[in-house]
Amino acid sequence: MSKIKILFTITLFVLFLFAIPIFQSLLFSSSALKNSKIVVNKEIDADFLKNIDKENIVLFFGYVGCTDVCTPILEQLNNIFLSNEAKNLKDKASIVFVNLIPQIDSEQPQLFASFFNKDFIGLHLSKKDLYAVDRKFGLFYSAGVSNEDGLSHSDFIYLLKKQNDTKTVLKNIYMTHPINSKELIKDIKELL
Repeated sequence: MSKIKILFTITLFVLFLFAIPIFQSLLFSSSALKNSKIVVNKEIDADFLKNIDKENIVLFFGYVGCTDVCTPILEQLNNIFLSNEAKNLKDKASIVFVNLIPQIDSEQPQLFASFFNKDFIGLHLSKKDLYAVDRKFGLFYSAGVSNEDGLSHSDFIYLLKKQNDTKTVLKNIYMTHPINSKELIKDIKELL
C-alpha cells in the first residue's frame, strides 16, 4: 500500500472518531454541549434498567476483561464514589456496567463490575437487546483490530434518572477522561 493510501486511511479513521460526539449531539437534538458533557434531558426507553432499584444511574458500556478503557474508567468511578464528596450518594445512585459481548457467561459482567466495587452492577444483554440499546445511546463498538478477543468501543458515561417504572430520562453524556469527578458528583446531587 502506498504511503498516501495509508495516510488517507488514518485520516479517515481519526475523522470518524471525532464524528462520534458530533453524531451523538445531532442524535439528541435538544441537547447542549456544556464543558465535558452533552446535556440531553431526553426520555428514553431503557427497559434493561428496570430492575435497578435506585433512580439515579451512572451507566457505562464496555466488555469483561477490557484493560485499556474499562478498567481505568471503572477504577475512576470507584474512586469517585469512595470520595468524601460523594459519600452520601452511595445510597442514591447506582453504577451500572453493561457488557458489550453477549457470548460470555451471563454472570461475568457482575463479577467484573464488583471487582472494582462490591456495589457496582454488571449487566449481561442478549445480542438482540444490545442492538436495540446501541441505537438508543449512540454507542460505537466493533471487533478490535489488534486484539481478536476485544472490542474497540466508545468510552462515554451516561447519567440517567428513573422517573418511574416505565420512564427514564437520559440527563447527560460525559465524554472526557479522566472523568471530571466534581462535575459528575454535582450533577448527581442536582438530581436528588
